[in-house]
Formats: sequence, C-alpha cells, structure tokens
Amino acid sequence: MAVVDPKAPVLVGVGEASGGSLKRDQAIEWPSTVDLASAAIAAALTDSGAGAKLADSIDCLLSTRLFVDSGLTHEYGSPDNHPDAIACASGLNPATLLYGDVGGNSPQKHINQLAKQLHDGEYKAVIVASAENIGTVKRARRSGHALDWNQTSDREFTDLQTNDPMLTPYEWRQGLISMPMCYGIVENARRSRLGIDCASHARDMAELWAAFAGVSLTRDHAQYARNWTVEELLEDDHGNYRLNDPYRRWMVAQDAVELGAAVIMTTAGHAMELGIAEDKLIYLHSGADASVPLISEQADLSISPAMEWAFPKALELAELNVSDIGPIDIYSCFPVAVSLAMDALGNPDRPLSTYTLTGGLSFFGGPGNSYSTHAIVALAQALRKDGSKPGMISANGGVINKESVGIYAAQPVAGGWSPDRVAIPNKIARPAHVKPEHYFDGNAVIKSYAMPYGKKSKGAASLWMEDENGLPSIGLLADAPEDTDLIGMKVKVTTSDKRNHAVLV
Repeated sequence: MAVVDPKAPVLVGVGEASGGSLKRDQAIEWPSTVDLASAAIAAALTDSGAGAKLADSIDCLLSTRLFVDSGLTHEYGSPDNHPDAIACASGLNPATLLYGDVGGNSPQKHINQLAKQLHDGEYKAVIVASAENIGTVKRARRSGHALDWNQTSDREFTDLQTNDPMLTPYEWRQGLISMPMCYGIVENARRSRLGIDCASHARDMAELWAAFAGVSLTRDHAQYARNWTVEELLEDDHGNYRLNDPYRRWMVAQDAVELGAAVIMTTAGHAMELGIAEDKLIYLHSGADASVPLISEQADLSISPAMEWAFPKALELAELNVSDIGPIDIYSCFPVAVSLAMDALGNPDRPLSTYTLTGGLSFFGGPGNSYSTHAIVALAQALRKDGSKPGMISANGGVINKESVGIYAAQPVAGGWSPDRVAIPNKIARPAHVKPEHYFDGNAVIKSYAMPYGKKSKGAASLWMEDENGLPSIGLLADAPEDTDLIGMKVKVTTSDKRNHAVLV
C-alpha cells in the first residue's frame, strides 16, 4: 500500500472477550480481569492479521484502571501491577507499562496522548487493554465461592492516576453518595432548563433507552441485550424498579459485567512494514479533552461546558462539521450523559439509535472505567464496514465533569497528521462566584433535585439550590413529598453537622 504519512497513528487490531466467550472457548468459569484482557488482546492480534510479528513489536501496554483500584474494593484482590499481569498472560514483553487514570473518559484520553507519542517515535506499537469482572465478584459473593486474584510483580510501571476526586465529603453529606443520585440532579436540571414536565421527561428517557436497547442485540458480547419497549422502561416489571426520581433500574449503567477489550495502535509506516492490510487501518483524525469542577462547584448543572468545548474543538481540528460525522458512540451511563452530548453537538437530525454502537452501558454493560474501549472497538469495526464518513467517540468521566473526544476515519488525514490535531487538555476553571463548600442559613429556591427510593420507603431528597445572593449550593430535604416536582419550590435552610438542611416554606 502507498503510505502518504508513515508517522500517522492508526488502529490496526481490535478485540473483545466476555465471561460467556471464555466459558465457551476456554472453560473458564470464574474469569479474572487478566483472563478477560488477555483474551481480548489475543483477539485483537488475530484481527490485525499480523499476529506474532505485531506482538513482537509492541513496546507499550496500557491497562485501563480497574474499579477495584478506583476506590471500589472487594475481598478477592487484584494484581499489584495489572499491566504486567496482562502482558505476562498475553506472552508480551513491552518495555513500558502504564496503568490508566480513573474515569470513563480515560480510554479515549489515553489514546489521544498515545497517538502523539507514536507519531513522535516514543513507541512503535501500543496496546490499550481493558477489563472488568464485577459480575464475577457478585456471583462469587452470592455462592460463597473462594477466589484469590492477588498477584505480585517486581517490574516497574507508571501509574497515570491524577487523583481527581469524583465526589467530595461536602457532596456526600448532602446525600450525593451514588452516581444515580448525582446524575439525577443533573438530569432534572436539564429538564428544568427545557421546561419539560416529569412525565414527558420520563417518556423521553425511555424512548432514548429503547432505541439504545435495540442496538445491544447486534453486539456479541453484550451483557444485558434485550429489546426493551418504551412502555416497559416506564413500568416496574422485569426488575425495572424505581431507584430514585428520576431513574429506574434499567435507565442506569449496569456494572455486573464480565468484559474485556483491546485496541492496538501503531503508525501507518510500521503497519506497512508488518504487512497489515490497508483496509484494517483506522486513523485518529483528532482528539480533545476537557474537564470542569465537581458538581457542587458549577454554576449551571443543566449544561456540560466540557462537552461544549471538546466537541467543537475536535471537529475544528479534524476540519469537519457535525453533519460530516457518520457513526457515533456517546458514553451512556445515564440518559442525561447522552442528552447533554446531543445538546452540545447541536442535536443534528439523526435517529436516536445512531448515538450508540454498542447499546450503551445499560444494555451492553458498564465495565467501570473501561466502557469506551469497547466503543472504540465497535467504531473501528463500523468504519471498516463503511468508511464513507468519519466516526466519533464521546467518553465521559466523573459526573459530566470530564470529557474526551476522538474522531476517527478509514482514510488518512489529507496532507499528513500532526500532533497539533490533539488539543491541549482544557481544564475549565470554577466560576469566580461559586464557593467550593457553601453552607448558609437563609432562604433559597430549588433548582434541581434527586430523591432516592427504597423498596418500602424513600430517602431524603438531595437539592441543588440558589440562595438569596444567587449562589449555588447543595443540601438535604428530609420530608420531600413523593411524586412531586420540587423545582422552583422555596425552602428555608439551616446549617448543622456540615449539612444544609432545607424545609419547604
């Protein structure tokens, strides 16, 4: 093949594995994350068509960070050097081992950086490997099965964790102790901005998720594939109980998965040297990363400033308009993550089902920090099948506060690729008037809320409020009325025990 730009970064191999495939092919009943990741790497090497030759040239392996090392520990342990454990299980000996950052945006974020390093000759070929086996952990706990995934290593690796918190003690004390509660406040804030009533908004979410569910049936490794109807997603059947206002169980990411994915990158020149077929190559055209402060430090929870910066920046660097984009996968841990991305993209006229390539984190499955590696696998496969238009990955981390975007195509960049096509990450500052921990005594108006529901009772509502001085704050409403839209209601707030306690007035 004729290589216009031999230094251009390209994807050359993609692969996936799941608990089902490992049980079928290797008789593995209790898969570890190493089992899943190494099986995905084997699939990606085979997919490349270069097999052992490509494997011998891999000099960097990045493992996406496990949930067990992201603050959600379990009793079965994990390797103390996860990238090395994967490399050993895969028969690889890369000189550089990297362990990824926390956040669902991290796979795309790291690929954006690795692309520049490949172009500059720092690496010859790299693997990004992902895995989660939270489903195995939960099965083992239920059955009392003993497992030990601890593994030692004396090899050095670089830990890329940035230690950015997902939530603060201030937020926990106001009831924001889970992602459904945090995203619920963002969801209701967006609903308020658009002036949509609760029932209409629930139907909008169900229509979006029903469209995503249908796509999950097309993916071999989908963990919860089912052709949900809009009506089913609005009802209690099939375990679709209320988690909170506004979510039901099947409107949130499902983390009890057994999934592995791998993406192999190199340069177009090295791919030619290895004899990899031209129709295997998928080119990264641009990348952009942005972040904003945590939700208690934002002025407007109804929008995503990170998305509103990252999408147009990636399109600008790729010299494209949003109408030029074909396949898209938007990170879909909760409906609002998709809706805000659609808002930031300008809501182009395209069917709802075309905003996912996998079915999303509710129906394909939500493997911790790793989901977008699977999305990139699906995008590469889609572009190989029909490369007439470039594709886009939107990867979200935290509570809509970290966004990474990648634009890929089956054709190289006209005139050659430059590292300038990956934007310098934009860390958007906290608005000057917003206080990091705003406690106050006085009156306020409810701007948004989320209310947890148990099987027999509801909990205190978490509120996003605006005080009499126009400052945002969060707090608790202990006796919130059920099935009531709290937005716009007035409350009196008193502070005690580092909590803002609100009562309706």
